[in-house]
Amino acid sequence: MKSRLAFAVSLLVATAAQANTPTDYAYSFPIETTTQESSSAWRIDLTPEVYAWAQEAALRDIEVFNAAGQPVPFARSTNEPAATMREQSASLPLLTLPPTPSNARANDLRLVIDRDASGRLRRIDAGEQAASAARAGAKDWLLDASGVAQAIDRLVLAWSAPAAGVVARFAVEASDDLQTWRNVGNGTVLALEQDGARLERHDIALGGVRASYLRLHRIDDGVELGGLTVRSHSIERESSAPARVWLEAGAGIRDAGAPTAIAARFDYVLPAALPVDSARIELANDNALAPLTLLARMPGSAWNELASVTAFRLRSGDEAIRNGDIEWTGSTRLREFRLETRVLLAAPPRLTLRYRPDRFVFLAEGHGPYTLAVGSAHARHADYPVDVALASLRARLGKDWQPPAAQLGVARESGGMQALHPVAIAAPSPWRRWLLWGVLVVAATVVGGFALSLLRRAGSERNDA
Repeated sequence: MKSRLAFAVSLLVATAAQANTPTDYAYSFPIETTTQESSSAWRIDLTPEVYAWAQEAALRDIEVFNAAGQPVPFARSTNEPAATMREQSASLPLLTLPPTPSNARANDLRLVIDRDASGRLRRIDAGEQAASAARAGAKDWLLDASGVAQAIDRLVLAWSAPAAGVVARFAVEASDDLQTWRNVGNGTVLALEQDGARLERHDIALGGVRASYLRLHRIDDGVELGGLTVRSHSIERESSAPARVWLEAGAGIRDAGAPTAIAARFDYVLPAALPVDSARIELANDNALAPLTLLARMPGSAWNELASVTAFRLRSGDEAIRNGDIEWTGSTRLREFRLETRVLLAAPPRLTLRYRPDRFVFLAEGHGPYTLAVGSAHARHADYPVDVALASLRARLGKDWQPPAAQLGVARESGGMQALHPVAIAAPSPWRRWLLWGVLVVAATVVGGFALSLLRRAGSERNDA
């Protein structure tokens, strides 16, 4: 009796359930896998084109199909580390180098270098020239980076005096033997005050340099920096996490309806709602300064403030010095952005935004080629326990194994714009209506018979008692 009841219920569920097809989605993207490599699972990083068609905030209207048009197990990747990078900082021992005369040859500079047991520098003796370095104003420093195991992404300079009026340009060279040097970066640090606003920049980008020693050379003849110290900053990146992508927002359009307290307002838009977590604001003209407020929203919602920054663009020789990038915690999908300022600007600032793509994983069930379909008012992908399958694969292939990357090709229309509109539920045809009623009647009869049998058995047991 129980088996007949289960059969009736399963038949009713099977009649009502229907699998999605590619035509339930507006567009599809061919998935290009590496032909030389065979894998049970693949990973996909979403592109702005995919985000542009996704209708659901949680990205449930995305699904992968095999060559037969059947959905395959597909889910968001959840095993990526939450923190994709760790920054490490270290104070670098700094030794002042004596000035080199303009007519000196390379071998005229004689240095006596004293190292400790671990190879780190303890002292540099240049004879009488070292004593003159302080009097003449040092322009070269040797940095001992032998104790830094990671690649150095940037140097951060600090000084005790002066507090303002500083614009100092530096070149940075690297060496492993103190004999052969190579240029690894240039940068400008500054500390300025203007109309109550303070501008500061203390870092010099190196882009990931590995070297035992760095040489810092000051290019300009500006005011001397007292009490100079240098710290290295290294970023340890998680290679398995999706790489962040910079994308320039659409050209700023001046909003004529700004309130009187706002001197200028510029609106920007991305090609799709993306999970943005950083912004780069660049003023259009040299020697410009403006306090700016960055706001964002999804279309139709209220504006929310993301950050405030004093943006600047200063010209120092051939180099343009600008304010640093803005970062915030968390990443929310946003598309429309706005910059507001209380001062007039001759041209709209350039706004570039950074996001980390969402990553999905699918199992290669059936035969390829596979396609990713996106954009639907009603279709949603099923919840597959893909992580369980990946855990089994890692048990066999190693705990650090990751599905190989697959690329998305050019989008093509599938269900078209019709898939983006809610579907009206049509009345079932007569034969389907009678079939559903028949199944319900059979199920009700089975349940009633089962209940009646239980009642009779209970009555019989009472009479026997």
